[in-house]
Amino acid sequence: MGHDGAVVARVTLQTVADHVGVSRTTVSNAYNRPDQLGDDLRDRILEAATGLGYRGPDAAGRMLRTGRTGAIGLLFTEDLRFVFTDPDTTQFMRGVAEMSALAGTGLTLLPVPLGVEVADTAVPNMAVDGYLVFSVPSDHPAFDTVLRQGKPVVVVDEPDLEGATSFVGIDDRAGAKMAADHVLGLGHRKVGVLLGRLALAENPGRRSRADVRGAAVRVARDRMGGYEDALLDHGLDPDDVIVWEAGGNDPDAGRDAATKMLGHHPELTAVLCFSDQLAIGAAQAGLRLGRRMPDELSIVGFDDIPRAATWDLPLTTVRQPLVDKGRVAAELLMEQIEHGGTRRIELPIELVVRASTARCAAPD
Repeated sequence: MGHDGAVVARVTLQTVADHVGVSRTTVSNAYNRPDQLGDDLRDRILEAATGLGYRGPDAAGRMLRTGRTGAIGLLFTEDLRFVFTDPDTTQFMRGVAEMSALAGTGLTLLPVPLGVEVADTAVPNMAVDGYLVFSVPSDHPAFDTVLRQGKPVVVVDEPDLEGATSFVGIDDRAGAKMAADHVLGLGHRKVGVLLGRLALAENPGRRSRADVRGAAVRVARDRMGGYEDALLDHGLDPDDVIVWEAGGNDPDAGRDAATKMLGHHPELTAVLCFSDQLAIGAAQAGLRLGRRMPDELSIVGFDDIPRAATWDLPLTTVRQPLVDKGRVAAELLMEQIEHGGTRRIELPIELVVRASTARCAAPD
């Protein structure tokens, strides 16, 4: 009703089409597929729509017609703040956001933090066209919830279901072997491994090789396997390696865990870390314990986040293309939404040697 009580006709897509003298499809393309129209025609349509008071295609109606929401979901098992503060994740998210923006696709963040029931999150009822599953343990109930929905899924890093879903990641075993080969080649024989988290409910502390082999976290299993490959190649017993779980993936967790590990095992001359974040924490622990680096303690990270190159000392690390990982994963999901099928993509890695590692000065 208008202010004078008269009925005001609803302005629709057809109203705009009739006004401009084009089809409904052409008006729809002006909003949803602008590349299908010349600039002059699109400008004319949008100008007419504004003048008529048309607010654009109805999202609910479009969903009913196409079966699509125009959005993808990103599932991860950390607090929402983690996406904006963890350097590895922010780099990955940059790639996802770039590709989503280019495609005009919405992005819905779906955190399922530790201790939160999946039923108490948005995951079971979220309206999205497909999911990016980012580093989720294979036994996490949220992953099963997503799979049961039958929508396209691209797993990033883990779990690796070997063909059951699309997958984007790296060869973690090969990357870990690169790191271990490097420190062993420098003469280090007393080596520690600092990992983040093995399972959903674990307390930090020392772990056995069997603990790692039985973990639900594939990346932990594969990277430990790579370290063991290198040790065997150098004639060393993998059981002699000290393995410590930090319980998190940030410098504070790395510092606390490395302080305990080095305190219990002062003989260690090198620490292989599952991430640059942990490596930064391990370096802080070494300095606090009075270890001269890299002369008395070499540290190797993983990822090559921006801070790795500027840290004092700059970190030796295994570089993976974090931004590209996000771009590729989002592009692959959108391709799968349109055309179906599954694909597996492994991105390249390389060892970057910097000042945090040096030849072992300790006697064998």
